[in-house]
Amino acid sequence: MKVLIGAYSQLSQGVPVPAFERALATVFKPLLTLMHHTEGSSLQLSLGIPVLEWLELTQQPVNLLLADLARSGKVELLTGSYHQTILSLLSPKDRSNQIELTTTYLRKRYGQRSKTLFCYAQAFNPQYINTMNLCCVDNLVISSYDCDKPKQEFSEPFSMQEMGKSISIFPTSTAINALVYTYARKEISFGNLLDQIQSVFDRKPAFLMAMINLDQLMQGGINEEQTTELFRLLMNYGPETIEEVHTLEAIPKKGYLQAGWYGFDSIKTNLCCINDLFVKDESFAYLYGRYTSLVECARTYKKDKDVRKRLEQLIQKVSTGTVYLCDANASMLRSSVRKLFWRYISEADSILSSLKDYSYPVVTDFDHDELDEYLVIGKYLSCVVDSKGGSLAELTYLPSLYNYGDGLSPLQGFGSSKNNQHPSIAGKKQRLFSDVFLSSEAVLDEYSKVQEHHCLDMSSTVYNLCVLDRRNTEYRAVACTGQSDIIGGELEISKHFKLRQNTVLLDVTLSNLSDHPVSFLYGCEIPLSIASLKSPISFLQLENKKNVQYDEAEIILKQVKSIRMFDEPNSTSLTLVADTRFTLLKEDYTIEIATVLGEEQLYQHTLFMTSWPIQLESGAEKKITLGLRVERK
Repeated sequence: MKVLIGAYSQLSQGVPVPAFERALATVFKPLLTLMHHTEGSSLQLSLGIPVLEWLELTQQPVNLLLADLARSGKVELLTGSYHQTILSLLSPKDRSNQIELTTTYLRKRYGQRSKTLFCYAQAFNPQYINTMNLCCVDNLVISSYDCDKPKQEFSEPFSMQEMGKSISIFPTSTAINALVYTYARKEISFGNLLDQIQSVFDRKPAFLMAMINLDQLMQGGINEEQTTELFRLLMNYGPETIEEVHTLEAIPKKGYLQAGWYGFDSIKTNLCCINDLFVKDESFAYLYGRYTSLVECARTYKKDKDVRKRLEQLIQKVSTGTVYLCDANASMLRSSVRKLFWRYISEADSILSSLKDYSYPVVTDFDHDELDEYLVIGKYLSCVVDSKGGSLAELTYLPSLYNYGDGLSPLQGFGSSKNNQHPSIAGKKQRLFSDVFLSSEAVLDEYSKVQEHHCLDMSSTVYNLCVLDRRNTEYRAVACTGQSDIIGGELEISKHFKLRQNTVLLDVTLSNLSDHPVSFLYGCEIPLSIASLKSPISFLQLENKKNVQYDEAEIILKQVKSIRMFDEPNSTSLTLVADTRFTLLKEDYTIEIATVLGEEQLYQHTLFMTSWPIQLESGAEKKITLGLRVERK
């Protein structure tokens, strides 16, 4: 029986430091210590660059131990994508660049020239084979289990060819992967996990590779002693190196691994592949479109060498796949991970827009929905005006490069949002200043956009959007509601955006197109993703005599003139004001999910909805003015 033992972690940049510290204490240190005292065994190890950089900066003794194990051959480090990208989402040039960066990093710091690839997220495409040949990488370690391809399963290494190039693929044990995943979900105990893993080895298959997901072990609640016990059991089977397995195999079998999303690392819900996420979820389609548009624009600039170098660095960072993946770290659902993405995007936008010898496109279809978005970069604010919903798709404060328009309502299955009293529609992008209409008898406590018969949601309606000035700072968006039972007639909505240095001003004009009076409740939704040192997000109600602070996660206030929120990490305040008093609905939107840190409530955004009761005679109109100011405290 040929045996290979491996382990991997996909902790990413933006995941809280306590997750790294817990990984060090419960899995990394006991595993490396065990390998130091073990003779005649080899471990295939794949750690992301964020983990290796963190060890180098803060845990030098552990990093030196890892380097010693690598040089002695007890640990074989696997290469991968430097910025934890999903390689199939990149161009061929960027794919090879990501692998080369990782291989160079491992060679310089640990003295190993890795010839084996482990794909982040275990997303595979036959196109990788040509890239691997260019990078002198001969082997691929990956699971061959894909729930959408139940007939395709490999139990032994095989050679795969594509366009005249070939590599060796080492499939990991589906049985052991499934056991670790079941342990992560806390459906079996640690003792049961050990017994069942041992029973897999007792069947004595011709080849067995156990590739252990360390993040899922932490998710299941493993401790230091249990990690040592688990890997001591695995090392008893005398695992070999990949080269030794190659030598023992006279003529390799041939096989073909289809493009797919393999293994048990990620929550997939009803997605058939990674790209399906961009079809079903508007927010992630927008994120990926933002990346591809940046690549297309930035690489047309050819003049200043230093500028091109910095833009290339930012493109590499923005190519990360962590924002699209919901694994044991729940990186997709972490606002801190997405904010890094937006920071790099905003910096690249600022660089390109400030170049005197380059014309940065103002109009782009970022999310490929056949509708143009307008990018406006001012002195302090950067906004994207979207005809869908007549709203803002982004609102970035440039001094801190922080995007306050990064709200998220993911597809069902990615965590639980049952604690939210006013749920938003799953998979819909959360845009700022979108319009909703309720009946005049509606109770705000029961407000939900999911209930279409009680709420007329205009966030998906395409508005007629036009630019009003030569500086591209004023826009008008116009749409009609159509005949609606909720309104009791038909309205025209005209929205005039004025984008100033620190402020977004919005004039909303509602005109009654019906031949009879109408009565309804008009609401303007402003979902803001606010960084805060505490939860729930608090705010101040500003009044002439006294300011009142509210700390509730969900609250409804009447007769509000203006409110102020504080973003302590970025030393920024946000002030929302209207020309007439309004009723305010505020709720923090969170998602509950089990991660490497246990059960977490992950903050996504805070919904602020301003609403007014409106009564209009036939042909009459009502004008409302809103302002959102962002400034340093």
